[in-house]
Amino acid sequence: MDIVRPNFLKLILAAALCSTLAPMTCQAQSTPAARSFVDLDDTSDAASDNAAASKAGGAASAAQQQCWRGLNPGGNSASVMLKAQMGSYRIFNPDTHSFDTVSLRSYNGCPTGPTISVKPGATLNVTLNNALPPDPDATCTSVADHTTPHCFNHTNLHTHGLHVSPSGSSDNVLLTVPPGATQKYAYQIPSNHPSGTFWYHAHLHGSTAIDVSSGMAGVLIVRGSRAARAGIADGSADIDTILKRASGKQPMREHVMLFQQIEYGCFSSPTSYVPLADPATYEWVCPKGTVGEIRGYDKQLTFAPDPRPGHGGQFNSTWAISGRYTQINGEVQPVYPSATTFIPAGEVRRWRMVHGGNRDTINVKIVRANLAALGQADSPSLTQSQVDTAAGSFTALLARSKSAQAQTTTLESVCGGETVKQLEFAEDGLTMQSMVEKDVNTLNPGYRSDVLVAFPSPGLYCILDEAAQASATIGFRPKSGTMKDRRLLGIARVGAGVTIPSTTLGSHSKYWQYIRNQLVEANPTLPEPAKSDLASLDLRAFAPRIPVDVSPDNQVSVTFDVAASAANPGVFRFVINGQTYDPSVIAFKGVLGSVDQWTVNATAAGGHVFHIHVNPFRVMDIRNPAGNSIFDPSGGCTAAELATGDTEYCGMKDVIRDTFFVKPGYKLVMRTAYQDFTGEFVMHCHILDHEDQGMMANVAVVSPATALLQRMTDPIASTSRQALRWFEARDGKGQRQLDAALSSVCSAN
Repeated sequence: MDIVRPNFLKLILAAALCSTLAPMTCQAQSTPAARSFVDLDDTSDAASDNAAASKAGGAASAAQQQCWRGLNPGGNSASVMLKAQMGSYRIFNPDTHSFDTVSLRSYNGCPTGPTISVKPGATLNVTLNNALPPDPDATCTSVADHTTPHCFNHTNLHTHGLHVSPSGSSDNVLLTVPPGATQKYAYQIPSNHPSGTFWYHAHLHGSTAIDVSSGMAGVLIVRGSRAARAGIADGSADIDTILKRASGKQPMREHVMLFQQIEYGCFSSPTSYVPLADPATYEWVCPKGTVGEIRGYDKQLTFAPDPRPGHGGQFNSTWAISGRYTQINGEVQPVYPSATTFIPAGEVRRWRMVHGGNRDTINVKIVRANLAALGQADSPSLTQSQVDTAAGSFTALLARSKSAQAQTTTLESVCGGETVKQLEFAEDGLTMQSMVEKDVNTLNPGYRSDVLVAFPSPGLYCILDEAAQASATIGFRPKSGTMKDRRLLGIARVGAGVTIPSTTLGSHSKYWQYIRNQLVEANPTLPEPAKSDLASLDLRAFAPRIPVDVSPDNQVSVTFDVAASAANPGVFRFVINGQTYDPSVIAFKGVLGSVDQWTVNATAAGGHVFHIHVNPFRVMDIRNPAGNSIFDPSGGCTAAELATGDTEYCGMKDVIRDTFFVKPGYKLVMRTAYQDFTGEFVMHCHILDHEDQGMMANVAVVSPATALLQRMTDPIASTSRQALRWFEARDGKGQRQLDAALSSVCSAN
């Protein structure tokens, strides 16, 4: 007793001290062995689980709880505050099996922004207080070059995916909030807004990537209550109303998972911009006493010649070179649901997954661990003690894998069992026409995916970022690597519950059959036709529609390209239709109430993630580099597309989205309807350093009356601007040309 009492007293003193300090200052007390999954969901279930995991992990974890608490869990009209500030905390590094101390731009000093909930018809008021340090003159010139990232501590706020006004103090990303300033936002959520998973993040051109890559992002949930109605299946109901536990009396347990890619480096001096790297592997390192930061774009958020062994002559993302690991809710490789608890086998849960990162494609795959590789016998009826033993063995093995390559070797050995299928029912927050079974769920920056997951039996499971051909990822460029490595996202501990029967139905797996049965059982009074649809996991009653089944009013062509500068061939320009971003130019115009068809193309120079604000779009077609549709008459992929080995696009026909990865040489054909709101907003590449370097364009939606007036006045304005340029170029000697131009306009009208 005398031996353990001092440690017990230390824990009591630590708890008292941590309760008085900033939330993240005590994370240093955490140990690598006690890293639990932190649920960013704002429900009481999540709060209870987080508290239990915190108690099991010691007083240090308890100090972080204010970072996990959601804002406005009731979802009614409310006012909340976000403080942009430097946050100091620690990030687990699997290569050293220790924590790196970091100082990064953040919301409220936390690794992630808090989850915010809102209901349709409510008004969400957000006060953004920018408490970041003033920008040095070196990175924030008075006349900004819109192809050069700048003013890193200036910011603003974007509600990604919400269908709200882009004007005034609503979702206006053309506003600037400098250090020391406060901006009040007011988001009026339409009463018919679909429920779903959305997110918010910093979005000021010039600093978007460095802010989001530091962690300035959070999850935004629209919680709906519109039930299905008898005789109606028009997409006006909310999927939330049928996602219930088998008893039918409680909402289904859900988990929020925000994936982030924090590309921090440590430096040799206060003025260095080159991250310290291991001399053999060239992966970035943080020696004791250093602090991880993101200082700039040129050495941390870019593509560069790859110095790593085996990558000679390749041009790869600094994210891949760095060796950093994708986080879930601020934790690297956490244990789900916690390091000491279990998720019951057979319990269906909703995962709200958000790719809030910037630098890499994530291929989420769930695989049962091969316990024989851990020296342990496996069976469908493992006890919790046996799962504990397996988890300890796996954690110890990972601790000895002190490099990304060693981790990959370990995963190949251990993570080779049964694949747990994910039933996806929403993409980019919007419910789909039917649930889709996925072995691998591909997420690119800005994507959201809502899935139902049930583990088949007790055991240990790997949550993976699966390997892939580089050409199927946003990291692909000419002369890049050919493969994306397999990485571990987390470990799942599954305990006693219900073993999923091996029953299948036609081409559907046992997971489809089991989850279907659970949903049908939980909704016995669902009216027709929604009830019959649910028996086949069709979701017509809950899948929002946009009115694009008409002849489009306009055809819009968009080409993303990375092109060498004519003036400086060694410098690359990130362009849309050959032009870099100019905030004074409206590149695309739409008319309220009209429908436009867009063809979005990514050249062979690399893929890009197309995102447009305010109005979502429907995928009409995807064309391969030969110009052929990848879809067969049934809407599935053609044999030619399946032969590529990349099935990411399969199942996307007619899906409604707001963000879409266009692979090199492919074309996205989509239609969008300009509904409800006029105003000016943007479309851009959601590889955010591309956006900050000019791959963005302004879009304006005007009323029909304004559009008519503009058609009448645009020729006059255009000719006048041209005449003015002539006049200015001639230093006041072009009056004759100006008079002639005005005369021609007057005679024509």
